[in-house]
Amino acid sequence: MAKKTTRTIPKMIVSTKGEGKADIEALSNNEVFSTAVFKEAFESIKDAVKTRSKTAVLFELGQSEYYIEIEKRDWEQALQSCIDKLVEDEKYEECIKIKDVIEKIK
Repeated sequence: MAKKTTRTIPKMIVSTKGEGKADIEALSNNEVFSTAVFKEAFESIKDAVKTRSKTAVLFELGQSEYYIEIEKRDWEQALQSCIDKLVEDEKYEECIKIKDVIEKIK
């Protein structure tokens, strides 16, 4: 069961070609997928801080009621990864928003 949240948790549906490790590598290198994961990581952590949760729920896997979550101890590292990605894309204003959330975690 998902934790309390003020946002709608998106469903992640991933189709593979049955190539196992090759599918996972292709997915992790897919720009659209990685951008979605970074965006949801930020949104879910921001929401978890607001609701004082101990985990941030990124996605529900399909309609399975299984969730991808980030534990509170890993939030700062996840947000720093988001900043690193945004710096690559020269989206500095978004970096400032993420830094504000990091300050609330500390």
